[in-house]
Amino acid sequence: MGSKTRIIILQMKEIIYTLVFVVLALLMIFLFIYMFFLKNDTKSSEPASAPTYTPGVYTTSIVLGDHPVSLQVNVDADHINSITTAPLEESVTAMYPLLESCLEDISSQLIAGIPIGEVTYDDSSQYTASILLNAISAALDKASN
Repeated sequence: MGSKTRIIILQMKEIIYTLVFVVLALLMIFLFIYMFFLKNDTKSSEPASAPTYTPGVYTTSIVLGDHPVSLQVNVDADHINSITTAPLEESVTAMYPLLESCLEDISSQLIAGIPIGEVTYDDSSQYTASILLNAISAALDKASN
C-alpha cells in the first residue's frame, strides 16, 4: 500500500511541475506580445505634447577658432520666436561663411514648429548645422520647465 501512495505522489508532482511550466510559458508569451505589439500601439495613440518653456531670451556661446559667438534663443511659453547671433566679427563671417545661412535655415524650421530632432539641413553644411543645433538644444534646455 505504501508503494501505491508513492506512485500517486510522484504523478502529482509531475502534474504540478507541468502546470507551473505551462503557466510560466503562457506568461512569457503574453509578455512578448505586450513588449513587441501592444506597447507600440500605446505610443502612437498618445498625443504629442508641445514643449513648454519659460518665456525669455536664453544665450549660449559657441567657440569658433579663437572667437566666441553668442547665440540667442527667444522663446514664449510654447514655441520659439527667434534665433539670432550677436553681431559677428568680420573674421568669423569670413572663416565660416555657412554660419549665417545655416542658422537662418535652422531657425526658420524651428520657428515653424518642427521639433529640433527633425530639422533638416544640407549635406554641405552638416558640421555647421550640428554645432548650431547643439547650441540651440543647450539654450532650449535652459528654457525648459
